[in-house]
Amino acid sequence: MSRTRIVYRFLDMQEVVAFALLTLRDLSPVGSVDDEHPGLYRDSHTVFIDGRVVKDVAGWRPGQQINISNPVPYARKIEVGHMKVNVPPHVYERAAPIIAARFPAVKVRFLFMPVSFASAQAYASSEIGQGERGTRKSRRDWLVRQPALQITAG
Repeated sequence: MSRTRIVYRFLDMQEVVAFALLTLRDLSPVGSVDDEHPGLYRDSHTVFIDGRVVKDVAGWRPGQQINISNPVPYARKIEVGHMKVNVPPHVYERAAPIIAARFPAVKVRFLFMPVSFASAQAYASSEIGQGERGTRKSRRDWLVRQPALQITAG
């Protein structure tokens, strides 16, 4: 009698996203007690499924894309290291390989994604025309691209 071996690989995306959020939180600058909103950046990482904000990924299905980004208007400056205060840059970029190493069954990619957060849109509008090259539209398009992680089943 031959034996058949069944192997089931279960991917718990809630566990992946929870770890990703924890990693981002751990890498995030907090600010000082003099800061008007200490911890706002750290506490504002937001999860999307196929471009829609979600509270959790319980409704995720294979084939859907998960993104995590941050709506605070200075998230891009933190990522690229252009803050007036000295904070460690590249929060999202440093988080990607940590998450990928922990969950080899998923693809984790760092990128800048377009966002429609009102705070990022308002910030971009206020920064347009500050001596940068390019058209107003290209400058605004560049400014509303926030650092993000893209997580897909491998």
